[in-house]
Amino acid sequence: MTHSYRHWIATGLAHALMADADQPGGQSAQALQARAQQCMGTRGTWLKPLAEAVAREFARNPRHHTVATLADHIFELPQFDAAFAPGQPRPRVRRLLLRTARMAAPPFELAGLELPSLPTLTDLAAWLDVSLERLQWLIAPSQNFRETEPAPGRANVPPGLHYHALLKPKRSDGLRLIEIPKPDLKRVQRRLLSGLLDRIPVHECVHGFSKGRSVLTHAAEHTGQAVVICHDLRDFFNSIGIARIRALWRTLGYPEGVSAALAALCTARTPRAVRERLLECGSIDRRGAARLASPHLPQGAPTSPALANLCGFALDLRLDGLAWRFGARYSRYADDLAFSGPADLMPRRRNLQAWVQAIAHAEGFALHPDKTRAMPSHRRQRLTGVVVNERPNLERCAYDRLRAQLHALAALGCDEATRMRLQGQVSWASQLVCGSRARKLDRLLAAISS
Repeated sequence: MTHSYRHWIATGLAHALMADADQPGGQSAQALQARAQQCMGTRGTWLKPLAEAVAREFARNPRHHTVATLADHIFELPQFDAAFAPGQPRPRVRRLLLRTARMAAPPFELAGLELPSLPTLTDLAAWLDVSLERLQWLIAPSQNFRETEPAPGRANVPPGLHYHALLKPKRSDGLRLIEIPKPDLKRVQRRLLSGLLDRIPVHECVHGFSKGRSVLTHAAEHTGQAVVICHDLRDFFNSIGIARIRALWRTLGYPEGVSAALAALCTARTPRAVRERLLECGSIDRRGAARLASPHLPQGAPTSPALANLCGFALDLRLDGLAWRFGARYSRYADDLAFSGPADLMPRRRNLQAWVQAIAHAEGFALHPDKTRAMPSHRRQRLTGVVVNERPNLERCAYDRLRAQLHALAALGCDEATRMRLQGQVSWASQLVCGSRARKLDRLLAAISS
């Protein structure tokens, strides 16, 4: 009997066993056996031990399985092998038990969230204000086709992409990849962000891309500390793959099909030419290229920061506990991890780093090996461009550069876009410098003619 036929039987059973698994008593061995018997149209003796084995699996992992993963699990069970034992009639799926998709209750404190109910793709399309055909085009499986080596004499045509790839020079050597969604997809992602993701709280130690939090609140957490230690997560967005995003949507209660669609809307696969350019300039290694070749969170999509924060909840929870164990405090701004505490934290910094590295690895992240800094109070302590020795302050060199730029443009003038950018920089700097310097920057900006 072929492998594919056995897997088809396992898939039919998985559909039946998952059909009412979220209902009261739906995961008991008796209920599972009854649904399996309906599916197979028989009371075969092998169905009872199979149902008991699946009931034990549900008890261990009550929210873990989808139809596909449960089918794989059934396929490997020794109780399933009994269905194909010599002398047994050939098993057949007599009835596919398919139930209407339903929202599941989110776990723990998330149960009180007022998230939109989207049990089907039709509901999702209506909520996103797009047609079902347009939604299916945005999540089409062709977006995830791997590019293969072209056949001799034929061009390699990549699948249609919903992103523009932008390579920006880093301050250090190399290029930074920004993947910008095209207008149709960006509109959908903004709807997901404002109508859904913004309603979900993140860990209290997160200061990046969180309402009411900023670089300033991140810096204020570590002001006036004897020691400040910084770590940097490597490829923060790109290291979060589509499986984790799909699992997040499932955790929030969305059915399997809708979760897969939402994950497809929020992830991207980087084209081969872009990956090769990044490899060529040394911005990524082979492992990084493999991550980009698979669907991942794109840096540049409106939904990516919020999803990254939610996927990093377990990381933040564990690092916050680690900081407490070391008598320190912890906060995170995007991929920047900051710890601060008393002077005895300095001799223990290598021990702290080993724990941080181990926790990050266990949670699917990695530390950048060259971006760990330990800063005692007698040196300049800087977090995300802000000096935090005594109070949040702007570096003197940054203030001087901005003042010199304003002086130069006062004589030359500038266009409206440049003026708006400068206004943002002045507003930012004014929050960190003393009143006299802030007023001086305002006067210099006012003197620039557009």
